[in-house]
Amino acid sequence: MFNLLSIVIGIVFVLLLFSLLATTIMEIIAGLLTLRGKSLINVFKSMLGDEQAGAFVNHVYFKQMGEKASFLRFLRKAPLPPSYIRPNTFSGILLDVSGVNSDRDVQASIDRLPDGRLKEVLDFLYRESHGDLVVFRQKVEEWYNEVMERASEWYVSNVRGWLMGVGLVIAIVFNVDVISIYSTLSTNAALRDYVADAATQYVQTQPAPLVVDSVVVNPDLQGAKTRMETLLNENIAAIRSPLGIGWENVAWPTEDKNRWWMYKLIGWITTAFAVSLGAKFWYDLLRQLVNFRGSKPAATSAPAATGTTTTTAPILTKPGSGLFESTKRKAPEKKEEDDVKG
Repeated sequence: MFNLLSIVIGIVFVLLLFSLLATTIMEIIAGLLTLRGKSLINVFKSMLGDEQAGAFVNHVYFKQMGEKASFLRFLRKAPLPPSYIRPNTFSGILLDVSGVNSDRDVQASIDRLPDGRLKEVLDFLYRESHGDLVVFRQKVEEWYNEVMERASEWYVSNVRGWLMGVGLVIAIVFNVDVISIYSTLSTNAALRDYVADAATQYVQTQPAPLVVDSVVVNPDLQGAKTRMETLLNENIAAIRSPLGIGWENVAWPTEDKNRWWMYKLIGWITTAFAVSLGAKFWYDLLRQLVNFRGSKPAATSAPAATGTTTTTAPILTKPGSGLFESTKRKAPEKKEEDDVKG
């Protein structure tokens, strides 16, 4: 029972660390490519139409809020769009580009707009405001908030698709194969306890990660770079060699290669799908599993959250051997036992 629990804890811990890595990389991508800003412009096109949206994003006030392109500046002719604007900013720019500047020419300005969704919506909102410009602006801002709520849901869903792609790349580059990890943990008791204890200490010392939505909506490039270095050089490095993660010590098959690659592909896809669930999901699950395991005394010391290791991790005879090499070792071991008995 506890052996199986330790195996599950080890797998969840690995998925948590690589989910954190994928989320951090996604945060960097979202910041550099301003995915949120591009999504915002697409929302404007849906709300205002292409022509009015073009006038909106070319407004001097909107341009002034544009984010700098950092080291990608030389690839861009214009500033990057902001990732978000406040409702009163939206209403102010929209009424300015529409020529609605006073309560005397509101209806006339709306009538001069080209036929389309924007004209119909503004006409409806102006009627709802009973000709009051202040109330009309409030209605425009309420409209913006309602549209942005739905747009945020679409954006997060789109980001999760990106996250699965990033997870698949990570799974292949780092050779994070869930099937191989399961086989390794199930055949090495010392390693199993070591990783489970490491997971326990991680949960006890590290705060819960943010959900993917919060991270990619407001990316922090410098903070993401620091977190990625910590994950790679401390947390992942502490378990990479013991679990055989990576390509350095892979035992390439000499026969039945198709089956070997099939297991690899299934393992990578499983890892990618797991990563797309987000680090918050795996952290919460790991904390529940660790609490359940808490009644069993720890067999080994886990590496500290800062990357300091208090005990040497058990090293596999053939790191990364996984399912195939573990089955090959059984026959010689049994033969040795028979020789001793004889």
